[in-house]
Amino acid sequence: MNRKTPFRIPDGFSLIEALVAMVVVAVGLLGLAAMITAGLRSNQVASLQGLAAIDGENITSLMAANPAGVEAGDYIISSLPTSAPGNLCESVTTACSPSEEAQADLWSFAETLENNLPDPTAEIQCAVPCSSTGDTPIVVTVTWSTVTPNGQKQSTASYSTVYQP
Repeated sequence: MNRKTPFRIPDGFSLIEALVAMVVVAVGLLGLAAMITAGLRSNQVASLQGLAAIDGENITSLMAANPAGVEAGDYIISSLPTSAPGNLCESVTTACSPSEEAQADLWSFAETLENNLPDPTAEIQCAVPCSSTGDTPIVVTVTWSTVTPNGQKQSTASYSTVYQP
């Protein structure tokens, strides 16, 4: 009786099979590398958005602590200050006026943005025409440049929040 086995395991792999397996593994590794790069880029974008949100909410907290400065319109700016005010209101023995406190807050805001975001700009404006009653909503908008992983500017991104006195 001569029995034939229906399936025979080959003794080894051919060169073509090995090359095909290497191509499949290489394509998989390239896809993995692309996913890691996209993940790192998304992480950087999310990090910058988080920092902008923290900085925007921080200035609104400082505004809430200085209602007289808000009512006087001292926080309304179309661009970040470029030089430090004469009084940074850091001394506990010397009192600051609401206007001086607002200027110190805005300078601190500008420095923080400069340290946290690439090429930042900011604008603090009334949502509607400003009134003297101090109850007009104020919009804080922070804008920055997004950068590619190799450091080239790509586009701009922004974060806005509304402060209601």
